[in-house]
Amino acid sequence: MRLAIIGTGYWGSKIVETAKKMKLNVSLYDINDSFDSITQGTTDAVIVATPASTHKNITKIMLRKGIHVLVEKPAFMNMAECNEIEPYTTQAKLMSGHILLYNEHFDFLKQTVVDKEILHIEHRRLAWGRLQRDINPILHYAPHDIAILDNLLKKMPDEIHSKGIYITRQEQPDFVTCNLKYGKVTVQLQMGWYYHEKVRDVSVVTDKGTLVWNDAENKSKWISQLIEDGRQIQHIDKNITFTESVSPLQNQIQAFVDYCESGKLPDSDMAHTKRVTYIVECMEKSLKTGEVICPSKKY
Repeated sequence: MRLAIIGTGYWGSKIVETAKKMKLNVSLYDINDSFDSITQGTTDAVIVATPASTHKNITKIMLRKGIHVLVEKPAFMNMAECNEIEPYTTQAKLMSGHILLYNEHFDFLKQTVVDKEILHIEHRRLAWGRLQRDINPILHYAPHDIAILDNLLKKMPDEIHSKGIYITRQEQPDFVTCNLKYGKVTVQLQMGWYYHEKVRDVSVVTDKGTLVWNDAENKSKWISQLIEDGRQIQHIDKNITFTESVSPLQNQIQAFVDYCESGKLPDSDMAHTKRVTYIVECMEKSLKTGEVICPSKKY
């Protein structure tokens, strides 16, 4: 398969490096380059790793030419863009880059909690780093978390309530906390880029214990929770570190290749992308209005 990567930043370069290790026929394009050699040539598929505000137009150009697209998160800025793109997915395949779905630790998480009752989920994505100017923490971080929740819980949330904290500027929050309800399951998302250290973790609280996935350190652990003499006792039964002989990025690219060549449906197809985009848009609406949003089942 002949693959083009659009985007020469850190992530675009990482994709090229990984694709070459996979022995794929790959070429790299800057966002300012002419795409004629892609659309008029023999390219089969593209991976779009450019600023989020450019995703829709590039994706539309490629799909209309019958070229399959993997677009990195956030795939689209809002549902209007998503709805504009959807009709063109009959001409070529579209997949979004929700890389955590292709991580071995997420597989371990699902296998661990499959026979347990999920009670509460917490996600933290915090960092001390570059302040994003074109998007807020929700659009930057939440697609990862919502992708996980969509895959794990397999339903839409009933309620969404977001609240921001503004430190360095008033036009965009530096921190956002979002509370969601999926039936009886409560969820809290914490995200921001004005924190003293990098934090990337997911905690899934069940009736039998808690699964903690520390993505920043590539570790997971299962904590059994027992009640003895009225006290909660914690016991770590499993502490898992994967060697990542095959990286999550490689798994994601391979899923895209399989989708293009054999039609094997990936976890982050167009239907999934649309659900994630809609929930993230509801989170942003709640942030702006301060209201509790009840997402529609028909979106």
